[in-house]
Amino acid sequence: MTIMNLPNGATLVRTTVAMLGLSLMMETSAVAFVNLSPHRAVYDLKLKSARARSGVKDLTGRMVIEMTGSVCEGWSVNFRLVNDFQFSRGKQRLVDSRSTSWESGDGSRMSFLEREFIDNRPYQVTRLKASLNDGKVRQKKPKILVFDIPQDAVFPVTHQMRLIEKARGGILRDKSVVYDGADHDNIYQAITFIGKKRIGTKQSRNLKGNGENALLNNTISWPVTVSYYSLKDKEHQDTPSQQISFLMYENGIAGDLTIDYGDFAMTGKLTHLDKLPQHKCE
Repeated sequence: MTIMNLPNGATLVRTTVAMLGLSLMMETSAVAFVNLSPHRAVYDLKLKSARARSGVKDLTGRMVIEMTGSVCEGWSVNFRLVNDFQFSRGKQRLVDSRSTSWESGDGSRMSFLEREFIDNRPYQVTRLKASLNDGKVRQKKPKILVFDIPQDAVFPVTHQMRLIEKARGGILRDKSVVYDGADHDNIYQAITFIGKKRIGTKQSRNLKGNGENALLNNTISWPVTVSYYSLKDKEHQDTPSQQISFLMYENGIAGDLTIDYGDFAMTGKLTHLDKLPQHKCE
């Protein structure tokens, strides 16, 4: 999740799956992975609060996450975020971000492609590949760029695997270096606090789709808060670039959420959840 300045000084919110519960699960006493639950989740977004300096008067939007794959072939995520910003001076901006990412089952490689549109016009394309094998990120768009990532960095799926594994083990705090590709050469330190385990939490009476009974009912979950600190911004490393709070289900689904960017915050309500076919290793 990153914040990027728009031409008119407003903010473009790009939310990546790294912060929304896309995850693997690992048995605490077994070597084999437990497959995550492929799914399609839809969240309705609205403004929670905004400081005057943000210029944001109101916003509405929708976020869709579609995840498929397996530990053998890797995990694929299609993501779309559409936000309609209303600004205090009467201006309006429709921001549409569409991305596709892939991460290898062992967490060593990742590819990322994102297309951004502002007011239905193409704005920017980001395309890159990253590998922990040689510690390099090779970006092709918007410009050719090669840079190093720390040896202890993890990609989004591995990060979420770590969070669920720690939650299941009763560990309440995690500190990880995370790279997701959405912010080019920006790398984040993610500090996570994990709350008390819950069992059988109802997500929403109005949740649609075929996923509630199959994916959420009687599923263990934990309230979590993840704060992201930019390692690139040396002057503001004591202040998180963004913070997200959500209910993290044991099978990798993210429930209702709150995303706080400091200058403004928005809520996302899970309104539609579909269970997708499970790919099996052969």
